[in-house]
Amino acid sequence: MHAVKKWTAVAAVAALTGAAWAGGHNQLKEPAIAMDQALSAELDAVLNDYEDLWNAQDPAGLIAMWDQDDPEPFYLAEEQDEWRIGWDQVKNYWDPPGPSGTEALRMRFDGVQARMIADDLAFAKFWIRFDTKMKFMPKPIGTDARASAIFRKKPEGWRLITWAESPLSPILYVQKLYEMRARPDFPAFMEEVKEKKAAAEAQAAAATAP
Repeated sequence: MHAVKKWTAVAAVAALTGAAWAGGHNQLKEPAIAMDQALSAELDAVLNDYEDLWNAQDPAGLIAMWDQDDPEPFYLAEEQDEWRIGWDQVKNYWDPPGPSGTEALRMRFDGVQARMIADDLAFAKFWIRFDTKMKFMPKPIGTDARASAIFRKKPEGWRLITWAESPLSPILYVQKLYEMRARPDFPAFMEEVKEKKAAAEAQAAAATAP
């Protein structure tokens, strides 16, 4: 890489990091873990079934995972600029009119943590990994997003009533793109550099000791 380009990239990362600290300082240093791990595992299993339906592109199956008795479901997809409210709008999201533009789609829901918010209601947070190939795109694309949902306990199991996806802010998104571009062997190289530096400093300290 040309020196100017290299330092431009470094400066961009530094600027992004500085901006991130200015607007989103005090980031968590450890995972956020809910107290009710049994519930978290239960809803993780529900979301595993949900992702299978997504991967099969089964709109009827997805709709069936929602509480059919709920009068007004809420749904917010990360690529949509507004919430969908009510059954007509929510169902239209999964099964829009016209031919599908999707060749293949894969969803993954990970990092599920949950808590009860009422006797029959549970809230869960999780991450979405989304990979797809659209007919009008030359290559597959993928992205990550945070998400949360509210489930109602029914005789047939947990059913959704609210779903919200929360994409990363532009600062965090670009920062993670830079992180993803680092070569897989760089952490090992970094540790090697640290060890050599520590050895050199110890050697210098020993040489100057009385």
